[in-house]
Amino acid sequence: MTPELRQSIEILQMSAAELKETIEREHLENPTLELEYFDEPATFDAEKIFEPPDTSTMTLEEFLTAQAIFVFDAGELSAAKFLIGALDANGYLTISIADAVQILNVAENFLLEILRRVQALEPAGIGARNLAECLKLQAERKEIFSGLVAAIIERHLEEVASHKIKNIARAENSSVEEIRRAIEIIRTLNPKPGSAYGGGVTKFIVPDVRITEGGEIFLNGASFPRVKISEDYSDLKDLDAETKIYLTQHLNSARQLLRSIRQREKTLLRVVEEIVRRQGEFLRKGWHFLKPMTMRELSEELDLHESTISRAVANKFAELPFGVVELRKIFSASVSTEDVTAAKVKALIGELIKSENPQRPLSDKSLAEILSARGISIARRTVMKYREQLGILSSAKRRK
Repeated sequence: MTPELRQSIEILQMSAAELKETIEREHLENPTLELEYFDEPATFDAEKIFEPPDTSTMTLEEFLTAQAIFVFDAGELSAAKFLIGALDANGYLTISIADAVQILNVAENFLLEILRRVQALEPAGIGARNLAECLKLQAERKEIFSGLVAAIIERHLEEVASHKIKNIARAENSSVEEIRRAIEIIRTLNPKPGSAYGGGVTKFIVPDVRITEGGEIFLNGASFPRVKISEDYSDLKDLDAETKIYLTQHLNSARQLLRSIRQREKTLLRVVEEIVRRQGEFLRKGWHFLKPMTMRELSEELDLHESTISRAVANKFAELPFGVVELRKIFSASVSTEDVTAAKVKALIGELIKSENPQRPLSDKSLAEILSARGISIARRTVMKYREQLGILSSAKRRK
C-alpha cells in the first residue's frame, strides 16, 4: 500500500473533528498550505442523539436516565434526573434529601418516593446514601436481606472491616462460622455499583452531513477548515536547488491531502445519496420506519468495495429532521422478516413499554407475542436482550 493510498483511506474514515485536527497539524508542518476557517459548525450533545441506546458505552448517568424515561411520568422525571445527576462515580447520592427538597421546592415525601424508585433502577444498589444502604438495596433485590446478613449490614459493617468476627458472633448470639458464612454472602455484593460505567464527560458531535425532510443533502463544509495551496509557491524557478526540493516535496504532500479530502467528500456524498434513496420514510419519520440495508448491498449498487462503505460511514453523523444519528447505526441486519431491522424492533419495544399499564407491565413473553401479531417473529430471549440494551427493567421491577 502506497503512502498516498494509506492517507486516503485514513482520511476517509476520520470523523469531522479528527479531520480538522489532521488538517491543522499538516498546516503547521507544511508551509505551502493555507487554511480558511468558516463560522463554527453547530454541535450536538452526544447524550441527546436520537437512536437506540448502547449500554456498553454509556456513562452511569446516561444508563440511569435511559431507564428513568420509561419509569417516571412528566411531573416526576425532572426530580428523578436531578437525583441521578447528584450521584457520584460509584453510584452514591452526594446531596442530602433536605438540601434537594429546598433546591427543587418539592415535598420531602414526594422526593423520598422518587429516590426509592431511582434506587429500583439497574444496577442494584444505585442511589444509596451510605454503604449499609447500598448493600441492603442489593440484598433486598436478591431476597437475601434477612437473618445474619441483615443484622451484619445494619449493625456490624465497621466490625467486619476491622475483622472483629468474634465480637459480631457474641452480639448476635451466633457461632463464628455462621458469621463467616454471612460475611461471605455479603462480599458477593458490590460496594461500588456505579463504577462499571464511564465517567460523565460530555461529548459533542459535529454532523458531517445534513439531510432535509425533502431528501436534500448538504455536506457540512464548516466542520473543518478549507485547505488550499498558497499562491506564494506557484513559481519555484528562481529558488536554489535545496529550497526547490524542499518546497516541491511539501507541494506534493499538500496536493495529496487535497485529493484525499475531495475523495472523502465524494465517497461520503455517494453513500448518503443511496441511503436517502432507500430510506426515505426513516429519514422523515424515525427509527420505526428503518428498512434492512447492508453495506454489501450498497457496495454492489455503488460499485465500491464493502470496506470503502464501512470507512465512509465510520465516525460520521447526519443531522436528520428528527435528530442526529450515527450513519453506521442505519445499517442493520434483519431480525426475522425482510422488512424488520433490529433497530426498528428496539424502537417498537420501547414504544410498547412506554405506553403499557404500569400496574400490569408487559413481560418479555407478552412483548414477543404482540410483535408476532404484528408480523415480527422474535424469540422471548431476543426481546429480553433488546430490552436490556435499551436500559429497561424487567416487568417485575417496572410494576408500580
